[in-house]
Amino acid sequence: MALVLLGAALLVAVGGALWFTRYAAHARRDPGLVYRDPATLEKLLQRGNEAERAGDRATAVTTYRFVLAVGQGGGVALEPYVAAARAGLTRLGVGDTLPGPAR
Repeated sequence: MALVLLGAALLVAVGGALWFTRYAAHARRDPGLVYRDPATLEKLLQRGNEAERAGDRATAVTTYRFVLAVGQGGGVALEPYVAAARAGLTRLGVGDTLPGPAR
């Protein structure tokens, strides 16, 4: 009986380790993976709106651009957040593209 339990424990441990390494590799390829959640994007949009109302333009622009970068390609569920971030950037008179070299 002990050998059966030991085998099951080893099987679960190896399966967990394989799943974790696969997830870690996916997260390395897509750094925005952990932020691509409607609740997280909602909080970020609130932070951007608060910064905009407080006159902190740099924080608002950075937050809206982050929501754009993470939300693009996230499917239909994230489109409202991407649209709200674009609207915020438009209100601030900033383009919705990220600065830096072409990707």
